[in-house]
Amino acid sequence: MDHQLINKKFHALQRDKIIRDPEKFIYNEIGKRMILSLEGIKFSIENCLEIGLSSKKISQEILSRFNQIDYSNIDISKKILEKNLTSNNLILLDHDKWELNNKKFDLIISNFYLHLTNNFDLLLKNINHSLSNKGFFIATVPGINCFHELKSSMMQADIEIYGGIYRRFMKLFSVEIISSLLKKNDYKIPVIEVDTLELRYKKFSSLLRDVRYLGNSNVYEDRKKNFERKNYFKKVEEIYFENYSNSNQFILQLEILYITAWKENSIIK
Repeated sequence: MDHQLINKKFHALQRDKIIRDPEKFIYNEIGKRMILSLEGIKFSIENCLEIGLSSKKISQEILSRFNQIDYSNIDISKKILEKNLTSNNLILLDHDKWELNNKKFDLIISNFYLHLTNNFDLLLKNINHSLSNKGFFIATVPGINCFHELKSSMMQADIEIYGGIYRRFMKLFSVEIISSLLKKNDYKIPVIEVDTLELRYKKFSSLLRDVRYLGNSNVYEDRKKNFERKNYFKKVEEIYFENYSNSNQFILQLEILYITAWKENSIIK
């Protein structure tokens, strides 16, 4: 067994936690900014695919703007799909096992999900093959500086408590790597924009809860299996507050990468 691979069963369980978040504020905020990227782009959409269903806001917005769309959602979590009532087609699918028709979708969209893969290169290749000739691809993923404050605090807590560092977050991709993979997989006019969403919390527990809802904790096979005790998170909170707080509020900065690209150059005039 490759211990650097994602444990898909555990991944699905982590995805299920999103259902507990009634507001989905972070997903909605990132999704709202992503939808703005569609403003001013004139093209028809008959088939749309959303990879990873975190919030209904994206599908509701697209369905309200374009009439008579065949809208499909895929996710590894059955519970998340069962909670969605806006899509025409709900598909329980591990996106690392791509089983979708090629050259079908005019728009493929994904919000904060594509980085949760065993092979980002292959995933981008499969997405490109599933786009129609006029197809448009848009996605958001966390940048390598995302969760910096929490990562740094947990690393220091690990050293103080365990004498070493555990891997607690998923691998993230730099702008340079993503740009290279988009070009390698024949995307046209790829654009990657970087934005930072700054959040402030009065309670550290609320910060941890939102990070868990985003599903970016370590889901690899080699993750630390046992749960941490309260004294561990108390230490993390102390370190975090000392280094990343202002006016008695915990500061969390989310670096977001907004990715857009076309299947063919000819669609742009």
